[in-house]
Amino acid sequence: MAHEEERPDSQESPEPVPLWRNRDFTLWWGGTALSSLGTGVSAIAFPLLILATTGSAAAAGVVGTCASVGLLLGLLPAGVAADRYSRRGLLIGSSLVQLVTMATVFWLVAAGRPWVSLIALLAFAQGLASAAFRGAAAPLVRRVVPASQLKAAFAGAEARDYGAQLAGAPLGGLLFSLARWAPFLADALSFGAVALASALLRTPLGPDARPGTGPESASDGADRAGPGPSSGAESGDAPGGRSGRLASGLRDLGAGLAFIRDHAFLRYALLWSALTNMMLTGVGFMFVVALREHGASSSTIGAAEAVATACALGGALASGWVVQRVSGYRLVLCVSWMVPVGVGGLVLLAGRPWLAGLCLGASLVFVTPLNVVFAGRVMATVPDAMAARVLSAMGLAAMGLGWPAPLVCGALADAFGVEVPLIAIAVGLTLLAAVNHVVPAVRQLSTEPDDGEDDGEDDGGSPPRTAEPPRDAVTG
Repeated sequence: MAHEEERPDSQESPEPVPLWRNRDFTLWWGGTALSSLGTGVSAIAFPLLILATTGSAAAAGVVGTCASVGLLLGLLPAGVAADRYSRRGLLIGSSLVQLVTMATVFWLVAAGRPWVSLIALLAFAQGLASAAFRGAAAPLVRRVVPASQLKAAFAGAEARDYGAQLAGAPLGGLLFSLARWAPFLADALSFGAVALASALLRTPLGPDARPGTGPESASDGADRAGPGPSSGAESGDAPGGRSGRLASGLRDLGAGLAFIRDHAFLRYALLWSALTNMMLTGVGFMFVVALREHGASSSTIGAAEAVATACALGGALASGWVVQRVSGYRLVLCVSWMVPVGVGGLVLLAGRPWLAGLCLGASLVFVTPLNVVFAGRVMATVPDAMAARVLSAMGLAAMGLGWPAPLVCGALADAFGVEVPLIAIAVGLTLLAAVNHVVPAVRQLSTEPDDGEDDGEDDGGSPPRTAEPPRDAVTG
């Protein structure tokens, strides 16, 4: 495998091949599709298992909380590690850890010993490993896909995730009804699939050598480096031992956070996604609560959720077409107003589950194209050397505010009725929509990142780097 500097640049590269003929992208897409499906299968099986074993909803909540806590605690360290160590090694290692933890759950259930405390501990370990995987996977798409095809690649990833979500729950319920251990075995095998896909990728995954480290530590060397630090590690790590590595890691983390601070669009994207995800998490919770309050059965609620998810999947499948024809700025404004209208519609339609599901789904249909625009812009702004740190920090912000939403919404619903939290969320989303009309960073989405726009000009930051060009014939 050639070093980075030995590969021809994009000006000498041939015209990109169609995305689905890109070997590394399709291999990665297929491996992560299986893994996402396996995760969807086990996500429904875990609460079913704990409820069947203990009859306690609180115990089921503890297991889910342990997994979430592990994920949130691991995201920032995972981002630092992925910018310092072999990303391929982290992808494979974290996938194998998840395989082992899920295989252990399978063995406990098959042996008739589903101890809740041990399963909660395994869920926490699963969350930490998932964070490590996310950190290493965050910069991967632009390593295997040319810059001109990034939006199409992100659209394919969104469709994959929605498809896995749509299929995972019914498949998990079916497998659990056949044998309680079956969903966990399926999930364990899915992690084996994504580990194999990560190992078979031909493109060097980085991190690249920092200036002055020499060609012998280029990113393909980092892929083969095993557990040791790649060229991305600071040269001062060794003399200080463990404390020196910790201090260096904190400096790297601080550099990633400073990069977000110095770029107006990244600050906007972090705050907007965090607040929006927090409120949409509340919507998802209140959707179930409101329909149940109006007498809908569990199967009817599940079917209504499937309608909403199917609408979102339709948006994901059409997102490649949409982002080519509608500017990112118009998408932001459109989605910003559609979502609060849809949430307000739930207040009126909660007694009609099918219409409620259709109303929510229609309001979310353009969320996926918007995600594609945001992902493409962020990847074009962040250099590969700190991509994992920046993206992990933004992911932590997006997920970190979501966990209290069901608690707050539930308390408001108990105190004032199910309509109040939905109205409060609709008002909050309306305020965000209004703010989008006056925030300068939003207007940057009306142009392509490589049009010469300087995302950091208002803060004195350096101009953002565009997504890296295709590296070799494999990536187009």
